[in-house]
Amino acid sequence: MFRFRLLLLLVLLAVRPALGQDDASALAQKRWFEVRTAHFHIYSCGEWQDTYRLAGQLEQFCRAYAMLAGKDAVASPPIVVLAFPDHDAMKPFLPLYNGQPGNIAGFFTRGTDENLIVLSLDAPDMSVIFHEYAHLLFRRNDLLWPVWLKEGMAEIYSTFTLSGRYVEIARPIDRHLQTLASEPLMPLDELFSVTTKSPQYNEATRQGVFYAESWLLTHYLIAGDNAVLRARFAQFTPLLQTGQMPEQAFTNALGASEEAIQHALRRYLARGEFDPIVLKLSGTLSAPVNVSTERVTPVEILFRFGDEQLRIGRLDNAQDWFTRAQQLAPASPLPYEGLGLLASQRGDSGGAIADLQQALHLGSDSFLAYYIYAQEKYHLTANGSDMYAPLHGDLADEIRGELEKSIALMPNFASAHELLGFFEMVQGSDLADAEQQLSQAIALEPENPSYQFTLAQVQLRNRDFDDARRTLAPLLLPNVDVKLRAARSNSRNRSTAALRIEEVCIIFWFNLPVQPACFWPPSPTKNKQSFFSEKGLNRLNTSTWGLA
Repeated sequence: MFRFRLLLLLVLLAVRPALGQDDASALAQKRWFEVRTAHFHIYSCGEWQDTYRLAGQLEQFCRAYAMLAGKDAVASPPIVVLAFPDHDAMKPFLPLYNGQPGNIAGFFTRGTDENLIVLSLDAPDMSVIFHEYAHLLFRRNDLLWPVWLKEGMAEIYSTFTLSGRYVEIARPIDRHLQTLASEPLMPLDELFSVTTKSPQYNEATRQGVFYAESWLLTHYLIAGDNAVLRARFAQFTPLLQTGQMPEQAFTNALGASEEAIQHALRRYLARGEFDPIVLKLSGTLSAPVNVSTERVTPVEILFRFGDEQLRIGRLDNAQDWFTRAQQLAPASPLPYEGLGLLASQRGDSGGAIADLQQALHLGSDSFLAYYIYAQEKYHLTANGSDMYAPLHGDLADEIRGELEKSIALMPNFASAHELLGFFEMVQGSDLADAEQQLSQAIALEPENPSYQFTLAQVQLRNRDFDDARRTLAPLLLPNVDVKLRAARSNSRNRSTAALRIEEVCIIFWFNLPVQPACFWPPSPTKNKQSFFSEKGLNRLNTSTWGLA
């Protein structure tokens, strides 16, 4: 259900004894309140002024990026923030490492349904929050940018400050300069080869030469003292979009070899002057942030605690909080929402449906409750191979209606648009709406390639072969994914443009990390090798796929 990566933000803190469950129970009895802005829902029992200050900082960062990149760049379900009064109060809600709460100052989790920030108000390090929020905002380049640029850009934005109509980013970062003063630079070819699975990559600490040099190189290319290179670097992303590998796009964009850039980077570091970027915005961000504030009921804060534990994988603790909420307020929909989400996470479709049905009966207005309820009801109609067939009667109306309610409650929820688009594709009666819903899902969550695959299926069913090929073509570029490159080699090294659309779809489907439900490849499919040997890419025909 939840597709997120847990991003831990480290600050060196003195080790203190962890709080127990009794302390968390006492915390739940405090007077909690919610501060709601356009993009954030902040829950806290700390000082009001500190919470308002936090809301202003987060909203200003979001507004500034929207002014620079457009409002669509910040479109997502609201970000939930749990702002604890101090680090001790936050400890029971931290992820565990070797059975103990992590020694961290806060964290950010990304999900398709909700993004969550957890921090303490006594010493909030906004740079770590801005770093991880920047990853979310840069998601439109997630499939293209190499890891060094993703991390370098996030560090550039982590230094965000505001003054009137001016935003300042790319300020020098002391810990990186200290690292670079004591350790030699990595050769650029080594820097470029780092992936999220490399030992140098550690999003928990963001320390070490890799992070320091990624920041330095990015700073040099977008804020450095060489105006020619700054201008040329603007062509890097467009070259990636044409399919050039990152190393090739790098040298082609800059018109210089890696060796030349390496020497220039050493000179830039030795020079020791790292001027920030000052951006003038079209409007002012110093105006007061519009907020609404209300008290949070005890049952809601118990639900929030359970939801937070669910999203960091502490499922037993989540169940405890949801059960306590149910005992406290059995007529509230919130405990049943939480138990339904938990059951869905555990793969218990029947339990999820029962709990979420009760939540909806009790008046839930949660977009996620409607979505998961529809998702689980629909999942039960699939056969053992996750193959779906058109539905009829009340069940089809119910699933469609619940998805439409989810979208009405949260128009920026990509997963609901995608599932409704897939549902309409299977139904076959309104392929135009299916295509519209899937296009909206892609616009909201462009980093999710399975959405593009589903859209290509709709276009294929509609016999829009050229559109389907265009939809999938970016995913088969040689710089997108190593597995997809390997699959292209299986197609006898022909160019993507020369592939028939059904061949493109087969190649892409076999190389998704998780194959989504779809009409094809036909069932049963033994495995990739036997499928290709049985069918042979050159001998595929549209009748194989029910298109004749």
